[in-house]
Amino acid sequence: MDASLVVVESQIAAGLPSTTIVGLPKGAVRESRDRVAAALRSSGFTYPKGKVTINLAPGNLPKSSSCLDLPIALSILVSSKQVASEHAHKYEWIGELGLDGDLRQTPGSIICALATYHADRTLVAPAGAAGELGHLIRYHRQISVAVASSLTTAVAVLNTPERPLSVRAVRAEVPPQSNTYNDIVGQTLAKRALALAAAGGHHLLLVGPPGSGKTMLARALAELLPPLTHEQSLEVAAVYSSTGLDAPGHRPFREPHHSASSAALLGGGQIPRPGDTALAHHGVLFLDELPHFKPAVLNNLREPIETGSATLSRVGYRVSYPCRFQLVAAMNPCPAGRSCKAHSCRCNPEQVRRYQSRISGPLIDRIDLQVLVQEVPQAELLASDHPAIDLENLRQHIAEAHQKQIERQGVSNGALSPRQVTQMIREAGVSSSLLETLAKKEFSARSLHKIWKVARTVADLANENSIEDQHVLQALGFRTLDWEGGLNVRP
Repeated sequence: MDASLVVVESQIAAGLPSTTIVGLPKGAVRESRDRVAAALRSSGFTYPKGKVTINLAPGNLPKSSSCLDLPIALSILVSSKQVASEHAHKYEWIGELGLDGDLRQTPGSIICALATYHADRTLVAPAGAAGELGHLIRYHRQISVAVASSLTTAVAVLNTPERPLSVRAVRAEVPPQSNTYNDIVGQTLAKRALALAAAGGHHLLLVGPPGSGKTMLARALAELLPPLTHEQSLEVAAVYSSTGLDAPGHRPFREPHHSASSAALLGGGQIPRPGDTALAHHGVLFLDELPHFKPAVLNNLREPIETGSATLSRVGYRVSYPCRFQLVAAMNPCPAGRSCKAHSCRCNPEQVRRYQSRISGPLIDRIDLQVLVQEVPQAELLASDHPAIDLENLRQHIAEAHQKQIERQGVSNGALSPRQVTQMIREAGVSSSLLETLAKKEFSARSLHKIWKVARTVADLANENSIEDQHVLQALGFRTLDWEGGLNVRP
C-alpha cells in the first residue's frame, strides 16, 4: 500500500548492440526491453545502437510491475541526448508502454500520487488514470499530477514544463442506494440487529434455515451504514487502485465464495496483492455458508478482526494491508439445511456437532451480535400489505448515533479499547442485581466487553447518555445462542 521510490539509471557505451536491465526478474527483463524499444521507434526516436545498461535502484527492492516502462524509455532518451534533462527532477513517472508508444494504465496510481506529493514532486501518469486521480484531487487539491496519453506526450511535458497536462478534480458519482431493506418480510429481531451493527460497527452472525432472508439481511447492512468520510473514501480508493480495480464509490461489499483460500481472503501470492478483507476496508465482508469455509481460513480472520489490519510474513516479503471491515456471517443450524425444522431434524447430534465445530470458539467469541433467523410463515410472505420503513429516516438516525460516538470517543463502539470499555462500565447506571447476574454467566472477558459495547450502541440509538438495565438486557439477548445445544436460544 506504500509506493517506493525507484531511480532509473541508464548508460550507453560502445560495443555490440545489447540491452541489460538490472533489478527486474529475468522474465520481466525481456518483456520490458522489447516494449520500450518498439515504443521508442514507433514514436520517432532512435534506439541506441551500443551497449545499453539500465539499473533500477535500489537493487534489494523487488520490482515486477510494467509501470517502469515509461521511466526506462525516458532515461534512455536522456542518456542518448534526444531529450533535455534539466526539468526531469520535478517529475515522477509511471506507465506501461504499448508497441505503438501509447501509455497504458497500471495499478497503484493513487498510491504513487500520494507518495510524489509527500516528496514535493509532480506525478506523470497514463491518461487512463485521470478518473481515479481526479477523485484524489477532489479530496486533496494541493496534490499535483499530470497525465500523458503516449510517450510523445510525456516527452512534451519534459520539454514544456510550464504547460503540464494537469488533471482536474472531478465530482465522484455516488451510485443510488438500493432498497433491499424494505424487501425483507418480517425478521424484526434481525432488522434490529442490523441497525445496531450499522450504528456501532459491530460484527454480526445470522443463523437460520435456507430461504429465511440471511443474504438479503447482509446486503441490507451495507445500505444502512453511514456514508464514507473523505479520508475513508481515499483509503478505499487506494486499496482498489493497488489492485487495478475501480473503487465502488460507497461502502464496499465483498462476498467471497466458501472455497476461497487464505491468500484470496487475506492477500498474498508470489506478487503480494490485497485480499477480500482489504477490499472490504470500511465496508462489509459477507461470509455465506460459514461452516463450509476451511477452518484454517476462518481462523486466519481472528487477528484482522481485532487489529483492523492483515500482516503477511513470507520468505520474500512482509506486507500489511488495512482491513477494518464489518464481518457478517451466515450459516444453517445443521448440515441438512432445508430438511431441518425446529420440531424435527434428520441430523443426528454427532453430525450437528461436527458441522458446528468447523467454526472455532475464539472466532465466534469475536462476533458481537448473534441472531437466530426464523423462517417466515408463508401466509406472511404472500400477504400484499407489507409495511414499508422510511429508509432515509432510518439511515439518518443511524448516522447521528454513529457521529455521536465519533465525537465522544473518536471511534465507533465496536472499536472501543478494553480500557475505554472498563471506564464505560464504571460510569454506567446499571443496577447491582444485573451486574451480579452478568457475573454468574459463563462469558469470557471478550464476550462481556462485546455485550457492553452493544449496550452502549443501544443507548446511542435511544439518544440516552447513560447505559441502563434495559440497554444491557437487550445487548445480552443478542448473545444467547446455545452452541452446545444445537444453536437454540438460551433462556
